[in-house]
Amino acid sequence: MAEMDIERFITSCFRECVEDNTAAAAENSAQAGKRAVKLLKQKSRQRTGAYKKGWKATVETDETGTECTVHNRVYQLTHLLENGHKIKNQTGKVYGDVPGDGVIREVADQVAMEFAQMGGDGD
Repeated sequence: MAEMDIERFITSCFRECVEDNTAAAAENSAQAGKRAVKLLKQKSRQRTGAYKKGWKATVETDETGTECTVHNRVYQLTHLLENGHKIKNQTGKVYGDVPGDGVIREVADQVAMEFAQMGGDGD
C-alpha cells in the first residue's frame, strides 16, 4: 500500500514540475514577444504609420510546447521591406532597386539572444 502512495506522490511532483516549467516558458515567450513588438515598432519604417503600428505578438501553448508569433497586420509589406524589391511600372520596365532594411532579422536575433539569457539564469 505504501508503494502506491509513493508512486502517486512522485507522479504528482513530476506533473507539478512540468506545469511550472510550462507556465514559465509561456511567460518568458510572452515577454520576448512583447520585447520584439516594441523593438519593431521603434525600428520599422514609417510612411503613414500603419506598418509601424501594425506589429502584434500572439502566444499559443499546447501539448507540443509554447510558440510566440510576431506578425504585422500590413503583412504584404514585410517581405518587401525586409528583403528589398525592384521598382517597376505597369509595363515591366525596371527603374531601380530598393535595398531591404533587415530590421526583422536584426530584432529576431536580438530577442533570441535575450530569450536564451532569460532561460539560463535559473528563473
